Amino acid sequence: MHFVNVWVLLTDLPKLQAGVKGAAAAALATKLRQHYTDSVDILTLTPDLEVLGHLHNMSLFHPYYLHRSERIPQYLELLRSSAGVEVAAQESSEDLNGATLEKSIADLEAKLQRQPDHESLLDIYPMLARLYIESGRKKDVDQLIDRFKGVMNPENFQDHLTLSYLLKKANRDEDVLQLFKELEAQYPEKRSLSHRIAVIHEELGNTELAIEYLSKVKPTLALLEKPVPDFSATDLDDKPISFQQYRGKVVLLDFWAVWNSFCISDILNVKKIYDTYKDQGFDVIGVNLDPDETKLRDYLKENQIPWRQIFTGQERQSPLAQQYDIRSIPVRWLIDRDGTLIAYESNHKLMSRKGREPSLERLVAAAVSDKPNTISN
Repeated sequence: MHFVNVWVLLTDLPKLQAGVKGAAAAALATKLRQHYTDSVDILTLTPDLEVLGHLHNMSLFHPYYLHRSERIPQYLELLRSSAGVEVAAQESSEDLNGATLEKSIADLEAKLQRQPDHESLLDIYPMLARLYIESGRKKDVDQLIDRFKGVMNPENFQDHLTLSYLLKKANRDEDVLQLFKELEAQYPEKRSLSHRIAVIHEELGNTELAIEYLSKVKPTLALLEKPVPDFSATDLDDKPISFQQYRGKVVLLDFWAVWNSFCISDILNVKKIYDTYKDQGFDVIGVNLDPDETKLRDYLKENQIPWRQIFTGQERQSPLAQQYDIRSIPVRWLIDRDGTLIAYESNHKLMSRKGREPSLERLVAAAVSDKPNTISN
């Protein structure tokens, strides 16, 4: 039996494509990656979409700590809404034996009353906060926060993340923001904190500040609305290629690989955009990070990909990947006719200077409509 991970697709995923449900799970994986953080969080499913297991990372569904008891139901709901299928989940030991909501709260409160600072019970605080919210007892969350502050270890980074989750549950975004700023100063090596701060600013409508903090994690964002540094390389046909040759055109610089399922799931959409706007001054430059030239050429021929490709066989150590600090793929840069970076897309998150953008095609359409006096060939 073959399995599929909703977040990170297994290498044997093509074997699932023959089944309708397997294909639905594969489609859902891309949808999840478009809307949530770029951390790795895996839900393992059978081809019939039965949940077998869960390898969790704390920041999949929200940049704040999210307890496993919340992640699993959210996964299942996304499967229902996005893949259009019902999913059978294994029973969890965290279902509190089917007790009613109020009894569940009472049981957890009793445990905390007996040992409020026991390390093994600190995970109860986020569970209890969630139950308080579900039962309409929002004021109790504030009291729970005060209790947690009294028992948490200020030297434990994970305890701070749990506190951020509790504050978020209480809708205390400014307090969460302040907490993460303090943590950023205390833990400068943890780049994820800049991302967390950026997300809060984005939620609060502070787009400029959001981009400023995201730029610490993704330095390319600092180039938005600025000229993109040129490059000089040789394409797959051994012909010289550079941005200068494309001056006067809107260009999508696409870092991708055949082995990457997310790149492959996107390339047909890129081809559709290319076919629609190529006669209006739009072009694509592919920077391929595969190790095997034969597989690349076979894929390009089979799928009729017409735009030029840069290939060295060095994967992420290729000169362009190093020059433009490419750490993961797919990555796309949308560049306007005069060489200025319009938008940057990484892990299916498309950002312009205005913030998160919903559609690459919409940006391309707007860019090609701004025609210069001449367009280079």
